[in-house]
Amino acid sequence: MTANNKQNPNQQSQVDNFFSLVSAKFEWLAKVPTMQMPGKYAIVLVGIIIVIFAWKIIAVSRVEANMSKQLELERVLITQQAREYADQQYIKEEERFGQILSWAVRGELIRNNIDQIDQYLSEIVKMKDTERVVLINDDGKLLVSTDKRLEESNGTELFPKEILNLQKITVKSDVEGKKILVVPVMGLNKKIATVIVSYKQQKL
Repeated sequence: MTANNKQNPNQQSQVDNFFSLVSAKFEWLAKVPTMQMPGKYAIVLVGIIIVIFAWKIIAVSRVEANMSKQLELERVLITQQAREYADQQYIKEEERFGQILSWAVRGELIRNNIDQIDQYLSEIVKMKDTERVVLINDDGKLLVSTDKRLEESNGTELFPKEILNLQKITVKSDVEGKKILVVPVMGLNKKIATVIVSYKQQKL
């Protein structure tokens, strides 16, 4: 017990000495908040802080601007790809529709059943955004028109020869402001007529 009591004051003294040394070494840290700097150093320090703060704002603004531009470019690209895909699908569907229409018209035309063809085209013109449908024979004569105001017209007056001479189902996006589906009607050896479906051009 006596030995322990003698050792304790020594240990306590060593601990006190250690803390005194540490406190002495870091005493200047405690004084920093109360130290007074020369005016020019304070101004420089404030200037540095302002510059750093301004640089941070500019850097963040640039990053945000770049991100906005990137997002806008991606949005435009995605929109363009979606439209191209939709156009491709539209053309495929129109080609299928045109093929069926060509078969139906050919059968009735071979039998010279113009009235039945007129009924077909009258049903087609009721479809959404469809403006008119005409049947023009290979000589350019207008055989059927859903627009009765055109009955006395010649087919070559309505459409140029490059349209009437097409040999395959074709979608034209802008013919005199209209979108048209050109459906050649093929006989056994040659084209015997052309069906042209005109659509209202949708506003973008």
